[in-house]
Amino acid sequence: MLKTHIVTDADWAERLRAPWSELVASARDATPFQTWEWQSLWWRWFGGRKRPWIVALFEGGDLVGLAPCCVTRGPWKALRWIGTGASDYLQPIARPGYESEVAFALWDAVRDAESFDLTDLHQLRETQPLASVASGGTLIEQARCLVLDLPGSFDEYLAGLSKSLRYDVRRLERAEFAEGRARVRFVDTDEVQAGMDVLLATHSKRWRDRGLPGAFVGKRIRGFHREWAESASRQGWLWLGVLELDGAPKGAIYAMALGRSCYFYQCGFDPEAKSLSPGTLLVASTIRRAIGEGLSTFDFLRGDEPYKRRWKPQHVHANVRWLWPKSGLAGALARSWNRAGWRIESKLRERLEGRGLVG
Repeated sequence: MLKTHIVTDADWAERLRAPWSELVASARDATPFQTWEWQSLWWRWFGGRKRPWIVALFEGGDLVGLAPCCVTRGPWKALRWIGTGASDYLQPIARPGYESEVAFALWDAVRDAESFDLTDLHQLRETQPLASVASGGTLIEQARCLVLDLPGSFDEYLAGLSKSLRYDVRRLERAEFAEGRARVRFVDTDEVQAGMDVLLATHSKRWRDRGLPGAFVGKRIRGFHREWAESASRQGWLWLGVLELDGAPKGAIYAMALGRSCYFYQCGFDPEAKSLSPGTLLVASTIRRAIGEGLSTFDFLRGDEPYKRRWKPQHVHANVRWLWPKSGLAGALARSWNRAGWRIESKLRERLEGRGLVG
């Protein structure tokens, strides 16, 4: 049986940094959203008055699992993942071979705890053992994620695309690119902030033209992503590509690579450059790089949007939200309130999906 320790200290980030990073490096299914860098940065920007509640699981003296959570304050206390909101995948981190044991131990810790009224864990992949281990409560589908298995060569991949998409992608080989007038350039560490300027400006312009706010609303969110981009670049995880035409930026793609997967987080392009198919060229360039570097999957992350389907992903995975109230009035009210909020969120998601990247 694993030994459970609940970490609630204010200095948890520095205390856990080394073993956390070692655990992520060994885990089979860790994503950038499980890294110490992402989670500790999220805490600095969004932790506020929340209290850390991190489940550390040991076999002997070895750390074999972590579940980074926090307890919110308000009319009721809710247990949520650290990283909720900005993260596309949230889950326990487990050493290979311990995934099910970690899930059972986390469930035991949650069930026995008395420090919160509601367990409200977002963006848990349906394939995670925790999604099947947790009994009671409600599992609500929160998002769908499309994943592409990468072949051995970019030409092999292109052969499976539709004729129209293949034609657009082949622009990467045409005159403006061959002559050097156009290029997709992945930025170095010293250019990260300039690349983020392009991403944020073009993303905002594209969504503003549709009467929608986009993904980077508010100073804290933009500040978080700017700082994360710097950190991820130093680690070699950031793939921030900028599309340029005649020296002028026309769009940018914000992706990350960890292990053998590339994760496509966001994109932006100038709507006035739509005739160049900037979104298509940015995604194609990133997939081409992923294949060239021998990665095995390209993950489109949250949102089952039509433009993503054009790229022929073979897998569709659901993310679920686990709502489990403790007994008592506070827990019941918390679940009712959050389920009502989820219905509103679902309607908004239906509006946004299908209005994604085109071009």
